Amino acid sequence: MTLSDDDVLLAVSDVQEDTDSVETRPGVFHLEKPITLKGGETFETLELHEPVVFHALTATKIIGRKPSLESIYDSQINMVCQISKWPKLAVDQLPSHILDEAIDFLNHFEEDARRNPDETPDFTPELMLTFKPGIEAVGKSFNMMELREPVVAERRAFKSFESRQTFEGIISGEIDLVERISGWPKAAVLKMPISKFACAADYLTGFFMHGRIIGNN
Repeated sequence: MTLSDDDVLLAVSDVQEDTDSVETRPGVFHLEKPITLKGGETFETLELHEPVVFHALTATKIIGRKPSLESIYDSQINMVCQISKWPKLAVDQLPSHILDEAIDFLNHFEEDARRNPDETPDFTPELMLTFKPGIEAVGKSFNMMELREPVVAERRAFKSFESRQTFEGIISGEIDLVERISGWPKAAVLKMPISKFACAADYLTGFFMHGRIIGNN
């Protein structure tokens, strides 16, 4: 099933946000000097939370086919805009150190969940991920994701995305792989917390790593 941009935006519009006190919740940045736009709209507190897959996918589209320091920075700004719901004009006026801290906060969810390059992949036959609360999509609640080693046809489909040689192509391939193997609809996969998605994607692509040793005993 192919989702339009409007379908996807609707799918992630009701993503649950952290209900902890704004004063104590990580990812909340209070500005010493409020930002006021020409229309009179004022911004003084930047509130962020863990990205979902859709946020990450949208940000990678900003990078394009040839990554540069500028396009990567623009994609990071886009992520802040998406999650904070601040307009880019307001984000552009943030003190640079606040933006750096905001980017670090958003990035750590995926970075902490991803497998280290020198870490042995998980080759267990199955992996189960639980979601509390469940992910609401297409009129259903998804609480459990069951994954297993990809078959050749699934790996070939992933390589089709990977061959685009773009950040968007890589994450699109991971989304397709998770969707195919879990049986979840794309709308639900796009609403996964990025840390959970990173675990799922790393588990599945771990089977593609070269140098896997298979015992004969």
